[in-house]
Amino acid sequence: MGELLDAIKAEASKRPKSNRLDDSLREHLGEPGWKDLVKACEDPAISTSAIHRVIKAKGFMCSYSAISRIRSTIAPS
Repeated sequence: MGELLDAIKAEASKRPKSNRLDDSLREHLGEPGWKDLVKACEDPAISTSAIHRVIKAKGFMCSYSAISRIRSTIAPS
């Protein structure tokens, strides 16, 4: 493989940096809740809308697009 492809693969394999929203959500849910969220994000049968509705029902206000972004960083397609 070429040097460029190696660099791209190395960059793609890095864990994405979390931001304040991710950290706040993780703190709000607690470790067991965060693990459940990760499992839900990895399950293609569960819609982002369903995840968003439950997160809001748990008292954490955020946008659908924020959940979508979190989901794409947890379980990239």
